[in-house]
Amino acid sequence: MSKPSPTKEMAPKRRRMMDMILSLGGLREEEAIPLSRIKQEMETLKQNLDPLVGTILDFPNSYFKTFESLAQRKELLEKVKEKGVISDAINDLEQSIEEMKIDGVPELLTLLKARKEALEPRKSDDTETIDMDIESELVRISQLAEQLSNDVDTLERQTKIEAEEATKELEAIVEQFHEIRNNVESNPIATLEALQKLGPKTRYGSFMRTAAQIKRAKQDGRIEDERFADLVCSNTLMEFRRALIMYILNNIGSKTVVELSRLIETSPEDIQNAIVSMISRGEVEMVGLDDNFPVFSRVIDKRPETTLILKRSIQQLRSTLKSLSDERVTILEDSLESLEETLARLNRLGDYDASLLSDSIKELETISGKIIEASLAAQTDDTSEDLRLLVSAGLEAFARFRLKITLEKGPNLVSGLNVYGEKLDPELYEKMMSNYLDSELERGTILILIRELGAMTTEDLAKQTKMPQNRILQHLLRMKRDELLIITGERNGYVLFDVPRTLNAAEQTIQLVSSLANQLASASTELKTILSDLDPQSIGRLVNSLETFSKARDKLEGVKIDGEKPQSQLLHDIEDKIKSALLLSYRTRAKIPSTRPKVTIEDLVDIDVPSVMADYRDNMGYAPLLGFGTVEWNHSKCLGCKSCEISCPEDAIELKPHLKISEFFDFPKEALDELPVNKAVFYDSVRSLATQKPSSDIELKKEAPGFGTVEVDLWLCVACRTCVRRCPGPKDGALELELKWNLPEVVGQMTAKS
Repeated sequence: MSKPSPTKEMAPKRRRMMDMILSLGGLREEEAIPLSRIKQEMETLKQNLDPLVGTILDFPNSYFKTFESLAQRKELLEKVKEKGVISDAINDLEQSIEEMKIDGVPELLTLLKARKEALEPRKSDDTETIDMDIESELVRISQLAEQLSNDVDTLERQTKIEAEEATKELEAIVEQFHEIRNNVESNPIATLEALQKLGPKTRYGSFMRTAAQIKRAKQDGRIEDERFADLVCSNTLMEFRRALIMYILNNIGSKTVVELSRLIETSPEDIQNAIVSMISRGEVEMVGLDDNFPVFSRVIDKRPETTLILKRSIQQLRSTLKSLSDERVTILEDSLESLEETLARLNRLGDYDASLLSDSIKELETISGKIIEASLAAQTDDTSEDLRLLVSAGLEAFARFRLKITLEKGPNLVSGLNVYGEKLDPELYEKMMSNYLDSELERGTILILIRELGAMTTEDLAKQTKMPQNRILQHLLRMKRDELLIITGERNGYVLFDVPRTLNAAEQTIQLVSSLANQLASASTELKTILSDLDPQSIGRLVNSLETFSKARDKLEGVKIDGEKPQSQLLHDIEDKIKSALLLSYRTRAKIPSTRPKVTIEDLVDIDVPSVMADYRDNMGYAPLLGFGTVEWNHSKCLGCKSCEISCPEDAIELKPHLKISEFFDFPKEALDELPVNKAVFYDSVRSLATQKPSSDIELKKEAPGFGTVEVDLWLCVACRTCVRRCPGPKDGALELELKWNLPEVVGQMTAKS
């Protein structure tokens, strides 16, 4: 009697993908949860939500009616001077009214429109002149430079105190880490568990996920003991080093590799390897040099606006140097040197409490703006708005270094020879400069419009400037990269671009409240629609809508007008009701996690994975990272350089000292012609000297640079394409990521086994 063939175990990543597909389709829950039970759970949810929903939906009406009355009584809008903030607030309130009328919002919109009109410059037949005492302004700039330097001293002292406390905690963590690491070879299971207990102190999610994945794989029997020990020794320890690095950069400050090595008591080579992968992940960036050593800091999603405004003010002030006398130039240059040093220190601090600097930065911005306005008034007597905008745009462009250098150094390209011994054609130079000046003036125009009218989209700017939207988008992206603009949200599907602004308390309040009015109006409409016909597929959307109410309530809790909090008692009472509604929704979703089937096995033949993810997000309120794919290796294009292994952020790829010698004889001649000469000659020599084609491979005793076999651990690979992008092999490189899955086959295997 023949023995039955062993059942082939499904690959771990395909099993995880299958769990998601079965959960989405309801193929698992169809057997476990009968339809009658689902209907019962939905009826119970409706009954429990009914007494809560009415109060939740009425909450915005009560709050905004009180806010509008209090804002009018306290003359809040009189303190709002940024026209951009008012324009954005008006847009938000108009959108909220289109979505749903909330009591108090139309009245607040009327007040904002009146305030905007009051801030509009009054046209006059007489040309206004700007009187400015340059001497006193330069002295004030010098004082502000000194004040900002002192303020940064204070910030650095605060950071140092916090760093000292964090260093003590770090020392304890590092000591425990080294004690745990010493036992890794003798008892990898205990090592992993000890590291998991220590991990939360660093708050580094990548380590916690990696440790959990490896532990789960061991418990499910998906990896051998030897492989498990290897993963704990390599991946887990490396992830914890990354966790320690991130802890230092978050709590102690920017550091060099040498400083990190000393703090973690680990070799600089290990730190360097960890830093390279963290840069690839977008977690760490280089922010400067310290005695020619790179200084690394954590990546900050959004730098404080005070840093960006200081940078812009320095550029504007530097552009005025040529119009000043020698003595004044010296004063301003000294101030600029101090300001630039302050800017560098702020860049190293990264994230900080901007409130300490806001007043000084605001005044510096005002002075630099007045100097630009004075220059504008001196250069034209024409009151035409178009000409005013054009001249303003020109001055805005000249305030940046790039245009100044081009105009100063450009003629040398025509009059003299370049480094290649060539001379630029004058007509070509004139055409290049014309295009370049047009681009700079267009960017200056865009900046002026956004600064005066508030955050704008490409659609808004196209209407104002009559420029094509694709050209405007190119300018916006370039200015965003140069940190002249920031992204503040979206409107009608278009991204909103704005200049960095330092807002006072009243402006911040109006900005926040108008934005929340828009969000609450959309959430209220969505909530009413969902509750009118509540079904299992809508639970994810229900949770999202209630989350919007919860987050808005939390933000409104901090709103005060002259120290008085609108509807304080209402905010306190509504908190419990929103939490109760959320808890009921979460519990119901847990009982019927993916509802009834949305797809059948037959439907999966042509299924598009991104759309599955979108459906999963709608049902569950979130979507997991898929990261499924197969990395294909082309031996004939591989240089054996280890670029893929070094760059892989998950340590999922490795160049093994294993020669597939038989494949040397299968490389096509065209592939050899694309390789570096030395490698092509080696392959040709092997093929020429062999008397017959080898049938077995060769295992090398140690690594041989330039040769080996690339192997990918599909359990660790997250399909990020880093190895594909970094491969320097011929043409498209030696690696290719195939984002393909045979879903019907995998579903069939899974359901057949169950």
